[in-house]
Amino acid sequence: MTITLELSPELQARLRTNIARRDSESIRQLLADTFTSKVEALFQQTHSQIDDDEFEAVADLLANEFAACVKSTTPPLSHYAVSRAGIYEEHA
Repeated sequence: MTITLELSPELQARLRTNIARRDSESIRQLLADTFTSKVEALFQQTHSQIDDDEFEAVADLLANEFAACVKSTTPPLSHYAVSRAGIYEEHA
């Protein structure tokens, strides 16, 4: 499966700026956000229910695609970062 990301001119400019600055975190976040919206759009296009095996295949494919995009040196998130307190820290 190939997923093509269509970037608006604004997003393309932001991506180029981040590449020029060598800001890998901003590049990763921009691409992750764009990828997420594309996946959501693909799921919305699917009108029929999928069975468990099809779901597992899609989930495995998405996990493999994501793993291919993340460097092996990228540290995992801390327990605090994925806790409720960590997620809503700035909104309190």
